[in-house]
Amino acid sequence: MFRPGPHGLGGRNRRGYRSALQRSTGFPARVILLEMTRCYDTRVKRSVPTLILLLCSYLALAQDLVRKPVEEVVAVIDRTPLLASDIDLAEVLVLIDRPFSANDADYRSALLDARIQLEVQFRDLESSGVLYRLDLDVIGVRRNLLDNVGGLEALSPTLTAAGLTEADVDELALRICAVNAFADQRLRPRVSVSMQEIETAYRRLAVEIESQGESAPLLTSVQEQLHRLVAERKLNDEIERWVARALEEREVTRFVR
Repeated sequence: MFRPGPHGLGGRNRRGYRSALQRSTGFPARVILLEMTRCYDTRVKRSVPTLILLLCSYLALAQDLVRKPVEEVVAVIDRTPLLASDIDLAEVLVLIDRPFSANDADYRSALLDARIQLEVQFRDLESSGVLYRLDLDVIGVRRNLLDNVGGLEALSPTLTAAGLTEADVDELALRICAVNAFADQRLRPRVSVSMQEIETAYRRLAVEIESQGESAPLLTSVQEQLHRLVAERKLNDEIERWVARALEEREVTRFVR
């Protein structure tokens, strides 16, 4: 067991320490101790400015964090948050058309609904693995999005002012591309249109036209257009069923209206 000696740790008194120091260096112990004290003071003086700079940097960072507001979370899909900036981007890129009579609040609410649905659809494709088996043209979708609002150069100031980047545009383009690709490549092939459905659509069209005092066109002259119309309606029904199922499988929390 370690025990201190009679003169402190190691058993050496102060006088013995100074004598040993003088014998090992050849200089008086007082001179050596004074020089050591000067070196220590110099190191301390050099370190003080560094500590002051570090302290100032820390305080500046802390003030910046206090000044910078935390971005609002407007909804959560499972554990994926949707931020206010996501709705800003949807508005900038016109994710959905704005009704003529809609005010700003109503339009933002509609954008949030559309963005929630888009995220739910994308997460469903991602979790099922279907996303990785689709033929995606994200670059083309991104180009169309930007062209519809005047191009990236014209849009850049708006993106910067909203705190958005090109990466945010890419993320939205990926989601739109994936959802559209699934509808075209997986859901559309399920749609078939019978001649009976076309005739039913024609009779409805004829009644509507004749109620306005006009003559209905021949079925053969509008058969192709009616085929496309019925097919799109049935595709929309498939998409609505997909969205309803995906929503049931996910927890969606909306924080704003």
